[in-house]
Amino acid sequence: MVEGTAVRERARSAAQDLRWSEAYDLLRLADRTTLDPDGLELFADAAWWCCQVEEELELRQQAFHGFVATGESDRAAYAAWMLSVRYGLRGDPTASSGWLQRAQRQLADQPEGVVHGYVACSEVEQALGAGRIDEADDHALKAITIGQRFDTPELVALAVSWQGLCRLARNEVEPGLRLLDEAMASVAAGELDAHFTGWVACFAVGMCMGVADLRRAGSWAQTAWDWASTLPEATPYQGLCRVRQVEVMSMRGDLEAAAPEARRACEEMLAFEPNLAGEAFYVTGEILRRRGDIDAAERAFTEARELGHDPQPGLARIRLEQGRADAAAAALRAALADPGRPPFVRASLLSAQVEVALVEGDADLARRARDDLDAIATEVQSEALSALAATATGRVRLAEGDAEAALAALRPAAATWRALGMTCELAETRSIVGLALRALGDAEGAQLELRSAQRAFEEVGATGDAKRVDARMAGSPALPKGLTDRECEVLRKVAAGHTNRQIAEDLVLSEHTVARHLSNIFTKLGVTSRTAAAAFAFEHDLA
Repeated sequence: MVEGTAVRERARSAAQDLRWSEAYDLLRLADRTTLDPDGLELFADAAWWCCQVEEELELRQQAFHGFVATGESDRAAYAAWMLSVRYGLRGDPTASSGWLQRAQRQLADQPEGVVHGYVACSEVEQALGAGRIDEADDHALKAITIGQRFDTPELVALAVSWQGLCRLARNEVEPGLRLLDEAMASVAAGELDAHFTGWVACFAVGMCMGVADLRRAGSWAQTAWDWASTLPEATPYQGLCRVRQVEVMSMRGDLEAAAPEARRACEEMLAFEPNLAGEAFYVTGEILRRRGDIDAAERAFTEARELGHDPQPGLARIRLEQGRADAAAAALRAALADPGRPPFVRASLLSAQVEVALVEGDADLARRARDDLDAIATEVQSEALSALAATATGRVRLAEGDAEAALAALRPAAATWRALGMTCELAETRSIVGLALRALGDAEGAQLELRSAQRAFEEVGATGDAKRVDARMAGSPALPKGLTDRECEVLRKVAAGHTNRQIAEDLVLSEHTVARHLSNIFTKLGVTSRTAAAAFAFEHDLA
């Protein structure tokens, strides 16, 4: 062990050049009892940058007590505030609240300064969590005012980000996103220190994804990744930025390049903070699912669940591919029972529910899910959400036998997906367009759309999706009376004399679902008996 003052100065010099591993190793050589609170705080920073989270918490608590003992209330409050933030990231709201209280107590008799602004940022988060948006907005404005008065760009950028979130909470999407633009401008200009650069960038990209502004998300994720890539050594922000970058790559259909990056993001996040690694495993599962590696995708989704991240709707889509539509439907109902999900997450769940409900033959549920999705898209005003809602409408209209109305919804959705660069969503929508054209008797147009969709999936390595389109291409050239492929499968079994139980076993469905399909078939055909339905099947070469 060596005396702390000399080591601290050498470590501080390394930290200023972002050589955090060197700073951490130097401080580990010091006799911790000789480090003053300032040295302990530096040691805590170095531990965080080196992903030593438990050690960081211990060191920062020691620094807090040291600052209290020396009467440095502002420094003690800042240490307590940082502990509140760290415990919040770990998913420990009780400890986070306790340390925020300690920060507030340290500042109670102090003249207003920069740390009051940082504490106000956490008060924004608390108020938003309780649904008190006006109060949250007041805290954000206070933090911005303090940051400007004391010329602290880090505080201003963080507070502006929180003010943007307050606007988003009111569904004032464009004003909220413009505030996030302002915060990201300070990131792109290099005006913030490294810690707040990563913090504000991750915050902004996450909020942008939450309202499905994929143009901004892609641009900002690239800005964040460009910055993280310049860091001289591995840090927590590289893992955090990589998760966002991989998510954008996946949405754009760059699956081959995204797959290894996703695995690396999982490793980095597990090493840094397992509580935050669940999202990385979920994104990995989505990439694997699209590539057709269902077993590996299911393992990734299971790991995401173990780490506290809901694996839906990805896992529900796997269940659908496995022929377990009833399990998929139950999982989505449970996921949608949580009202606190961000708009894009809820919209993704509703989109999946439309697909599953139509496979199950539950047209009423499909329409309700579509209506809920429409309401979100109307409220949030996002291109991606509007396209998602229009695609769901196209599915429902097609299932109802109104192929013309389906096309009226699907074609603008396809144009939006193309403009956003969403390769897989565009291909899926075009495949449904193909089914609508087939229902209208345009066999040539249908095959062109389906082949284009299949080729697009194959080019990005989405083999699972390509196989599904291949199955659609192999379906009946034109299905009469608005029958779906699944309804035709059930009708064929009926024409063969199978009971509901036998049909359920053959098609891996519940008897309840088979009965619902039969009810829809009878309605579409205008018949009231299995015999009449079977006769229709033979007359139209469906048997």
